[in-house]
Amino acid sequence: MSATGGTSTGGAGTGAGGSSSGGGPGSGGNPAASGGAAASGGAMGTGGASGSGGSDGSSGGRAGSGGAGTGGRSGTGGAQAATGGAQAGTGGAQAGTGGAPLDGGADGSPVDAGGDAGTAYMPCPTSSGTACVVLPLGDSITEGCCTSPEGGYRIELFSRAVMNHKHLTFAGSLTNGPTTVQDQTFPKRHEGHGGYTISGGGNGGIAGTITDNALATYHPHIVLLKIGTNDINGNIDVANAPSRLGALIDEIVAGAPAALVVVSSIIPTRDNNVNQKVKTYNAAIPGVVDTRAAAGKHVVFVDNYAAFAQNANYATALMADGLHPNDAGYQVLGQTFYGVIGALLPAAP
Repeated sequence: MSATGGTSTGGAGTGAGGSSSGGGPGSGGNPAASGGAAASGGAMGTGGASGSGGSDGSSGGRAGSGGAGTGGRSGTGGAQAATGGAQAGTGGAQAGTGGAPLDGGADGSPVDAGGDAGTAYMPCPTSSGTACVVLPLGDSITEGCCTSPEGGYRIELFSRAVMNHKHLTFAGSLTNGPTTVQDQTFPKRHEGHGGYTISGGGNGGIAGTITDNALATYHPHIVLLKIGTNDINGNIDVANAPSRLGALIDEIVAGAPAALVVVSSIIPTRDNNVNQKVKTYNAAIPGVVDTRAAAGKHVVFVDNYAAFAQNANYATALMADGLHPNDAGYQVLGQTFYGVIGALLPAAP
């Protein structure tokens, strides 16, 4: 079975207020709220599944034969009401040729579920007790700024894995986060560099030495790539940001050809003017991903912009400052990332 068709697009979501400088630390986040409940099941069906987004009206999913089973769930993640979204439950949706097996869109967030040319792709070890190595790669949002004890979306992602009896560990040269999550030792490693861009400007780019060293050292099975906020907010070569992102994806694929690369849109800001540029950048990302997926690369897209923008009050409910999520916002990111990789993770020992 082959999965073909279009990508999901994020809806418009704007907030009031000013922006903060790229990657800079901000004030502490709001207290974390409980994440949404995990869905289970997910029946296999014919025909491509098209998952509807939230209130922003974005379309989620990619059409294709061997479509995804649905198990739409509605979960609360802090102040966010996550609604709608045709979601495959854990162990559900598996696209055939042309698509990676995915756990649908978490909590109603649109997810582009296609992207891997070739047979259904499983990047993680399949033996019980062997952890899937996940490399969180990006800027200060990957780092977990600006909420204590940091850890960012990795806390919710790990929590969901534990609750669903899945086995993952995080990799990277940096460490932060809580000591334990769900009574399990939290793997604190990551490759989130505050103030960094895709390439050049700001505090420096993650392309090149940072990415190459991480891939060579940790040999990740999955790379979670979320980058571009500081490029757009800092007005750094914005017109070429999508092509620079494409070059970074190519670098990751070359360094870890067996890994699944999950490419995220960047989240909205509180500055309306900057947010228009954010939407323009995000709109180009699915095409960048599709080009590589069509060439047989293991690359998929997840629309975290839409996951935020479906909450009309995201600027206050999900943001700690002009650029960074609060605890509830990081929970949303953790849920959407788990929605993409959850079904790929091996069983816990």
